[in-house]
Amino acid sequence: MPLEAPNLDDRRFKDLFEELRSLIPRYAPEWTDHNLSDPGITMMQLFSYLGEIILFRLNRVPDRNYIKFLQLIGVEQKPAAPARAEVTFTLVSPAPPTVYIPQGTQISAQVEPPPQSAIATPMLPPEPEEPVIFETDEPMIAIGAELTAILVFDGKTFTEYTLANQVPNQFYPAFGTEPTNGNALFLGFASDHPFPAAEVNLFVRVFVDTTNAPEHRCELTENQMRPAAEVVWEYWDGSDWSKLSLLKDETRSLTQTGHLYFLSPKAGIPKRVITPVARSLYWIRCHLVNAQYELPPVLDAVLTNTVSVTAVTTLKDEVLGSSNGQPNQIFRLRKAPIFAKTLRSVEDRLKEKAILPTTLNEAEQAKFDQKLQEQEFAKGFWLEVDEGDGSHPWEEVEDFFNSDASDRHYLLNRTTGDVSFGDGRQGQIPLAGLNNIAVRYYRYGGGAKGNVGMDTITSLQSPIPEVERTTNFWFAEGGADEESIQKTKARAPRELKARDRAVTLEDFAVLAEQTPGVRIKRAYALPLYNPQFPDFPTPGAVTVVVIPESKAPNPLPSEATLQTVCAHLNRHRLLTTEVFVAPPKYVQVKIEATVVARPSANPAAIQTQIQIVLNAYLNPLTGGESGLGWGLGEEVIYSEVFRQILAVDGVQRVDELVINVDGHRQPPCSSAQIPAAYLVFSDGHDITVLSLTTV
Repeated sequence: MPLEAPNLDDRRFKDLFEELRSLIPRYAPEWTDHNLSDPGITMMQLFSYLGEIILFRLNRVPDRNYIKFLQLIGVEQKPAAPARAEVTFTLVSPAPPTVYIPQGTQISAQVEPPPQSAIATPMLPPEPEEPVIFETDEPMIAIGAELTAILVFDGKTFTEYTLANQVPNQFYPAFGTEPTNGNALFLGFASDHPFPAAEVNLFVRVFVDTTNAPEHRCELTENQMRPAAEVVWEYWDGSDWSKLSLLKDETRSLTQTGHLYFLSPKAGIPKRVITPVARSLYWIRCHLVNAQYELPPVLDAVLTNTVSVTAVTTLKDEVLGSSNGQPNQIFRLRKAPIFAKTLRSVEDRLKEKAILPTTLNEAEQAKFDQKLQEQEFAKGFWLEVDEGDGSHPWEEVEDFFNSDASDRHYLLNRTTGDVSFGDGRQGQIPLAGLNNIAVRYYRYGGGAKGNVGMDTITSLQSPIPEVERTTNFWFAEGGADEESIQKTKARAPRELKARDRAVTLEDFAVLAEQTPGVRIKRAYALPLYNPQFPDFPTPGAVTVVVIPESKAPNPLPSEATLQTVCAHLNRHRLLTTEVFVAPPKYVQVKIEATVVARPSANPAAIQTQIQIVLNAYLNPLTGGESGLGWGLGEEVIYSEVFRQILAVDGVQRVDELVINVDGHRQPPCSSAQIPAAYLVFSDGHDITVLSLTTV
């Protein structure tokens, strides 16, 4: 059974004070004035206050010991995760042909202060939150050519969707409602300059119906997955359509949200008129060659000059300190948590080590250092050590088990920012030197405050003269705070039981929640369930339903999150198991109630507080009786909802209560049955609060 941190002393100020006052007749019977105005009583209050502080600190010791015990068995608190978003750069008018946006360009977003309770009376106005800094994840060449026309050719006619492309959440079919070979998506660009002969980055946001979101089958890696259809990107060369040099297609033929990278021709793109657009534009089209879509792709937007950003901050050239030549040295970075990408696998490192010669000449060493530097830089963390022959990059590893005395390896604790070196047997010891250990590049940050709203990432920290403004047309998502010790303690027994392999249903759920790079709040494993055949038990099939950490009332994982969880489970599942990762399915629950308030209560404040209580209770992440989230298929019990409302301060009685599920009102005084594979969520209720004097 899991260890429980004992509460060494649960007494508080009131308990200590009452205990002291009760001892007065025994030890000082002549002391008869026990009123609060007595100086002796005041001293007792002071000692009780100090005693409560001491007891509080004493009770923190078991938690600290608990953390150390968990670290000994390899269980760490999950670090804070940074939010991500897509930011569009708008150039000045008239726009230059191209503008280079360097990697790491910083843009700040102002965070709104947290809402105050409706019942508490605010004493002071809320202080403004510190802005969140976002950085671009890659360099981008912004083009001055503006995307001003969107046409869809369905094999017979052209349909213009320019306005739908410019308005968020207005969707349009990429190749018509019935895609067939020969259909095409046309993009028209307007510019006073020739179309730039440069790398063009297009961001494509694909509409996904959240009520019928696709699942992912965990069998193939991303580079082994074949697109559902074959498309060709082409440009008008003046007489015919010629093929573009496509560098990368993250959209997999417009089936998922991502970026498209292609090189525009050096000879340029001539303008032409395509009806119904009267203007002469530069035209690029996506030509459907082999239509095999199960569902016709539907687009939300196609944008230029858009790049992904992450809520982290980059620091460069930080000196960690001086090596003293002793084993097991530890240095700490100034900032934490550290944002770094996934390490290379042990197998890859062993393969590289096997093909390296035992000794390297100067040219080979420089080449190896350059390769290692590129790997460390791409990972987001780059450490160098100067041992007298110049600074050389060292490599981060997960542990020293596969390191020998000659390996320049180090460990990085991303939560605390601690950098640890080896003992000379497992991992090389840095030679002694003065300030010879430095981190040339690292990124830090994270937290739920990075999940900012639309059109909030707007302030360039280092203004670019050719850029007029920046904005994010969609919410930032994926940010999460560091895991609390209570959640780590609850997770530790399940993690130890799973032992890094997926056999039981609980193993699948635990490993899904542990997926690195994403924050999965809850996960369920459904046995014998294949989403493609939901009505028939499928031997060997397991479907893992994942719920991400989110502030949305019905959290849904992104397509990238599903793919990441799939890749993680693939490394731990049995070969005979067919695994699917799917988003949760929801039903919306709305409570209709008439409540009578006490004479001294504020009806408006009570109404707001009831909304807050019910939304929290009927929440897939924090709801239910345990407060740990609503269970799959868990019944909404009438009496429990009644109790939640009646417990709100100021409520005299509940006269009427009806549960509404997806628009269907349940009979009075009856509970609501929820389908077995569904969760509940709520986003507002119909609450009427009457004053007792008006009833």
